[in-house]
Amino acid sequence: MEEQNTTLEWNLESAELAYSVIARYVEHTQISGILIAVMASALGEERVQPIVESGHWQSFMASKRELADAKTDIEHLTKLIERLQSEVKRDNGTNRND
Repeated sequence: MEEQNTTLEWNLESAELAYSVIARYVEHTQISGILIAVMASALGEERVQPIVESGHWQSFMASKRELADAKTDIEHLTKLIERLQSEVKRDNGTNRND
């Protein structure tokens, strides 16, 4: 199998792609959390208790807390991408006057 020599570049396109991927994972996680809550409600408290005490549930809750903590990082990334978009627009406008 041949290795491809591609140069990876951080630019507006790659930043927007990264944001898009992250946004899809965040949305999926939020929807999954809602679905889990609905299913837990349907099962009732007695049936849910063993699940809530499991290691898998504890891992899920820890992951959910980490995602909530990442909200500020996502907002920071959004601002960086918006600034990069503004710079690209400004540079493109400057180049047209040449």
